Amino acid sequence: MKKKLASYIWIILGGAMTAAAFGLFVLPQEFVAGGVTGLSVILNSVIRLPLSWIVLSINILLFAVGWIFAGKEFIFKTLIMTFLFPVLLEFFSQIHLFQELAKDPFLSSLIAGCLLGIGSGMILRANGSSGGFDILGVVLNKKFGVPISVVMYVCDCTVILFQAVSKPILQTVYGIVVILCCSIMINKVITFGKSEVQLLIFSPQYEKIRTELLQTYDTGVTFLNAETGYMHKNTKVVLTVLPYRKISEVKKMIYSIDPTAFTVIDNIQYVGGRGYTIER
Repeated sequence: MKKKLASYIWIILGGAMTAAAFGLFVLPQEFVAGGVTGLSVILNSVIRLPLSWIVLSINILLFAVGWIFAGKEFIFKTLIMTFLFPVLLEFFSQIHLFQELAKDPFLSSLIAGCLLGIGSGMILRANGSSGGFDILGVVLNKKFGVPISVVMYVCDCTVILFQAVSKPILQTVYGIVVILCCSIMINKVITFGKSEVQLLIFSPQYEKIRTELLQTYDTGVTFLNAETGYMHKNTKVVLTVLPYRKISEVKKMIYSIDPTAFTVIDNIQYVGGRGYTIER
């Protein structure tokens, strides 16, 4: 129960940050924007209604489509943001505390991108959905097998292109900066606390290195069967996954055992299974 409540809190906080990004920076400075908000900006030039009303209307329409075609289990995950986002957007649009930042649109685009990315990442980490084109992507994927990411990219690119035609080039560039920062921050938030490094250790002293890794550093070890390229000798490669904080000590240990050891270190974004996401 506590875990479920925490996920709802994360979704609400994430939604507040995404709404703040649009209401405080993107919309006041007229940057191009993707998603339902960007589509609402386009429609707002024709339909003279408050922007938040248009966002709410589109969200309700997509929510109804999702309810019919995607099923109740998915649509309940989008329920919060479908109705909460327009309310939060209207709230933040009434705040003029950051008008001074309008003098520096590049800084505004960076802040907006970070807020949008962190908020979206929090929603995704809580297994929630921001609604909007997410619903359309799920429906088309379920009915026609179209990848959700393709639907999202097509919708966002179409909305951005329509806005770019009528906006100055700088607003378009700053909007792209927002989108790029958002993508980076989403990845950072989703993988925060989960990023590890993978070590491949090539050494004839693999048994000693294995023992040290198991006993001293309390990390799992896997042997990979290999053959040397020059001498065609059978050997074993040590594979292990470590948190960043242990890299330096482990490298010292490896080279104290075998100064000629060949070591490859790769960044990995996620590790799951026993000892990581499951108790040993």
